[in-house]
Amino acid sequence: MVTLTILTICFLTALSFKIKKVKWPVALALTWYIHLVFLFFTVICLFLMINGYGFKGTQTERVFFTLYAGSGMILYGLSKPGTDARYAYLLLLFGFPFILLVGLIIPPFRIFALVATLTLLSDSDFRRYTIDDDHALQSKTSGILSATPTYSLITDKYWFFEEITPDVINPKETVKNLRLTKKGTDSVRVQWGYGPMRKDTLLVLE
Repeated sequence: MVTLTILTICFLTALSFKIKKVKWPVALALTWYIHLVFLFFTVICLFLMINGYGFKGTQTERVFFTLYAGSGMILYGLSKPGTDARYAYLLLLFGFPFILLVGLIIPPFRIFALVATLTLLSDSDFRRYTIDDDHALQSKTSGILSATPTYSLITDKYWFFEEITPDVINPKETVKNLRLTKKGTDSVRVQWGYGPMRKDTLLVLE
């Protein structure tokens, strides 16, 4: 679990800095610049996700989110205690694991904290099936959060971005023997299963 590993390292690093009361102005300033860069990309990722787009790659958004939160934790470890809004912001990033832990302990919030923990910290398993140079079918498995993979159509857009069309097929169980057959230039036939259980559908491409 890459996300959990990175956040754990950042959290322990910040805790070590805070315990030792490290004073490193150059590292503090540099980390602020890095954090603001990841904050910028995090905002862009959220905007793209709301509009059905994303950066190219299966885990790109999660990497930006993870490095944003991790750099915030390290900033907290390097910062002096204060009462201003900036320190409260860093304290929130550093203390988020404790908020989840408290939620897991208190029964009324346990289910919400569990879902939030699994969603934020567990990495989904992605697999892409190439259709052509501009399109691919993507499966996403989210562990116990989803009994079966979800399938999205991925379309290359604007150099660094891709359009994501979710739930293009909705199998009731794990897909086996998935096959893609291009039909002309604007559609693809998707088949899965064996024998009488075989199913197929036709997806329209842009």
